[in-house]
Amino acid sequence: MKKTLLFSLLISLAFSCSKKDEDVAALATPVPPEMSVFDVNNDAVDDFAIVYSHGIWDGFETSGDFFSGKVEPLGENTILQEYEENVSSTLLFAHTGDSILRQTDDTLSWTDQGWFISLFQGGDGVWPEEWRIESPKTSAPYYIGMQIQEEDIFLLGWLKLEIDTTTGEVKILDSAFTTEDSILIDR
Repeated sequence: MKKTLLFSLLISLAFSCSKKDEDVAALATPVPPEMSVFDVNNDAVDDFAIVYSHGIWDGFETSGDFFSGKVEPLGENTILQEYEENVSSTLLFAHTGDSILRQTDDTLSWTDQGWFISLFQGGDGVWPEEWRIESPKTSAPYYIGMQIQEEDIFLLGWLKLEIDTTTGEVKILDSAFTTEDSILIDR
């Protein structure tokens, strides 16, 4: 009987230690990815960077830390953003079959930065397990429109991105550019 009681106590202790380790891990500050730079048209000039920053949010009776990531075009390069009522402007995530146009309408504009991902600590100090994509138009893979300066012309194009929501890391899967006034996302 004593052996059974001791064995039960050890199992209970093991489970409680495991739960405490999970609680400590949920409170530990995550490490965002390092900044990355990309030369997407292979002209030996970096075209854009993925930059992560740290901040503090302050809410009603609670606050916490957050990390966010943004696409930052370098030089005179720009990315396409979309104005959304009651949201402000967000990075436009396009889809296969969409066209990227050099001339935009009232809801789209070319800009020099685009927030796309965030990780907000809860008011209880707990960090979520996944980063949140900052767009109501999410789908994997993600496509963004870009204008890239190459010598004295601007190339119009798109990037196909993979965003890892567990780490916040971004990879370029594909891209296409043209000197024309529009380009179709065809792959």
